[in-house]
Amino acid sequence: MTMKKILLLIAFAMLPFAFTNANAQNVNRADLIEDIKTLDSNIVGYFPRWRICEPDLQNRIEQVFRIFGYPKDSLNKQEIVVTAAPKETYEEPYNILLLECGSQAMVSSEVSAYMDQLEAIINGEIVYKGPYKGELSYDGEPSYCFQMLEKKVPLTDKQVEAITTFVDRPTNVDHAITLSVFNQALKIGSSGFWLEASNGNDEVGYHFWSAGESRVALVRPLYENPNVEMRRALPNLLEVRLGAAYRTTGGLENEDDLFSFVSRRQLNAGPGGKLFAGIDFNFPFHPEAGVSVNALLPFKRLTTSDIDGTTYAMAPYNSNERPVPVTPSNPEISVEGIVPILRATGQVTAFYHYWLDRNNPENYFRVDLGVSYAEVREAIFYRTDSSQSISVENVDGLQTYKPSTLEDWIYAKVEYRNQSAFPFGASVQYSNQILLGRVYIPLLNNWLYLEGKYSTPLRDAYPWEIENFFMISPLVRITI
Repeated sequence: MTMKKILLLIAFAMLPFAFTNANAQNVNRADLIEDIKTLDSNIVGYFPRWRICEPDLQNRIEQVFRIFGYPKDSLNKQEIVVTAAPKETYEEPYNILLLECGSQAMVSSEVSAYMDQLEAIINGEIVYKGPYKGELSYDGEPSYCFQMLEKKVPLTDKQVEAITTFVDRPTNVDHAITLSVFNQALKIGSSGFWLEASNGNDEVGYHFWSAGESRVALVRPLYENPNVEMRRALPNLLEVRLGAAYRTTGGLENEDDLFSFVSRRQLNAGPGGKLFAGIDFNFPFHPEAGVSVNALLPFKRLTTSDIDGTTYAMAPYNSNERPVPVTPSNPEISVEGIVPILRATGQVTAFYHYWLDRNNPENYFRVDLGVSYAEVREAIFYRTDSSQSISVENVDGLQTYKPSTLEDWIYAKVEYRNQSAFPFGASVQYSNQILLGRVYIPLLNNWLYLEGKYSTPLRDAYPWEIENFFMISPLVRITI
């Protein structure tokens, strides 16, 4: 992967984490200088930066900033700085990552949208020959008056923002789509709403189809972070999630499927679906810390239901293998199988965001610690002349599995994201006495990644649990 493409990946995938509403931030330049962030000199050296000193271009760029509503008092045409990605070949023009005017800045997409032909002059594509004049450039170098900035010059807050953010939920674009077999997400215009779907129940260690359920949720960030210093990293203090979970039927007989290498499913969600709700709340007095709550609650009680037995995972019933035999009160019912059903789950945790070096924020951690709850109930499967049914009513000997020891209750998760030239991420979670790990790495530019998840119980596995469950998937990002 070329250096230019790597840096473009960083710039376009990472800008959203910094800008929640650039036009609305009336930040004095002196305040920004006071809180300058510097990156490692080796990283700074990769980014060509220069100050524009051509009077006509200074006037025209400042005018564009004014037209599009940037505060006049914070603009300074004598301090117009361009941050670009290194060129792959000498002849091609630069790719502008950030254009600053005083303490205000435009990201790459805004420069393209607002600057029109002016962008081609700034990046060296067109030779500058005075006001409103130019011709095609053959060397891709700026042809106007400019001063290159030495790499010892520290990066400003906004330049750090252009290089540091996260991969899977870009916010500096109106529309975004991310797709994998684990999760799918759609950003709904500039409203800030996200529509997200996911397979499995990662919070209790059952990823992909091992949980027997999937969910759809509307995610809405609320309550803008009033802390100016932290806003670029944590733009909102409250995120609300609301949706529903539904039963999945795949993963039972997958010998001939695309996922034939994946272990078969042995757990089910019950009939009727579930309510999904959650919040992440960052403390206003210390935005790095906060609390998170997630809950999946069944819409209906588990009683007796007619089902399609071919869509349920079940274990053959053998009374000799059970400590307490299952005995229906109706002697005409013959138990053919035991159906494990995942019921209510939830977590309440405290979390903390941590950067190893605020001046070089490429190494990011999020740590969660709290309690987790998961309940699995057994039901019997039986047939009549006209139906197939599951039931928990009037049956003795069925088991309900829920937390009973301290180890069952503990929830702990550590997530790491590296935001350097080769962005990748990994997380390790302990919940329900199950270890769950996740890793993603970039494959192609800023739109294709490879994601993998692995889980295994750290105790004796329950009958429905899959030991050493591993799944990989491409992760595709599309932004507009």
